[in-house]
Amino acid sequence: MNILVIGAGAMGSLFGSRFGRAGENVFLLDIHREHIAAIRRKGLTIIELDGRLETTPIEASTNASDIPWRADLVLVMVKSYATGAALASLQERHLQPSTLFLTLQNGIGNAELLAGTFEAALVLAGVTAQGATFVEPGVVRHGGNGPTHVGAWSGGTDERVYRTVRLWNKAGMEAHAASDVQTLIWKKLMVNIGINAITALTGIRNGAIASLAPARRLSEAAVLEALAVAQAAGIPLNDFSVEDVFRIAQATAANRSSMGQDVDHRRRTEIDAINGAIVRLGEVLQVPTPVNRTLTELIHTLEAVFEEETAAASVGGR
Repeated sequence: MNILVIGAGAMGSLFGSRFGRAGENVFLLDIHREHIAAIRRKGLTIIELDGRLETTPIEASTNASDIPWRADLVLVMVKSYATGAALASLQERHLQPSTLFLTLQNGIGNAELLAGTFEAALVLAGVTAQGATFVEPGVVRHGGNGPTHVGAWSGGTDERVYRTVRLWNKAGMEAHAASDVQTLIWKKLMVNIGINAITALTGIRNGAIASLAPARRLSEAAVLEALAVAQAAGIPLNDFSVEDVFRIAQATAANRSSMGQDVDHRRRTEIDAINGAIVRLGEVLQVPTPVNRTLTELIHTLEAVFEEETAAASVGGR
């Protein structure tokens, strides 16, 4: 199978490596020049859970024009704010009439964008509990095993979904077909809402969300707002509660959230696809979201500072 991975960050690299080792044709497309150059020069190295180093030769580029074939599957793993630009880089010669598109990205809005750009029936979406962190150009650390759930964005399961699940299984990863993937994506969104922005703003790790009373109260308030928005939007989350967020925070206690890592590295975050998305939908549905609005604006403030720093460094370096 020809698999195009758009976004060769930690997770995209992990999946690309697994598929490459399973004998699939893999091409990684990413704007991170140093990472791509390292992969082209010496292969993609994964530091496995047991400490072993597994290096796989994989085709990679920063330029979509280098894609050598028509993809059977496009795995979209870029940050949510880059989805539109990434899809725009694809050309007709990179795709087939039957090419499938799968997003495992954080937040909401990514599958909708895919379905609005390509034939909706070809769009798959899902969530994954696999974990990985970027170590250095060309090197990624596998942080933890977990299942991946995949379903048709239009609802239900079919042979396309089962074929994708088999692809994951062949590569040595647990995967399952999901009949209502939208609900799973919203449940993951609730977890991200309860953990990401708060950890990013305070510098704490995931476990402190559950163990520190002020963080716990703030997380609960943000999640309850988001659950109210989900209910107004007709998303069935009756079996999800704030306690689920705290349970996951405790299970990943030593982890620094992805948004926390972005802030640590003074990078743009995915706030607009997470808390910001709840604020926007809340406005449409007339559901108040003051806590999520505040968290979103605080992260936006940090992002503005990072942009000013980058601009100043650029001017100073001339």
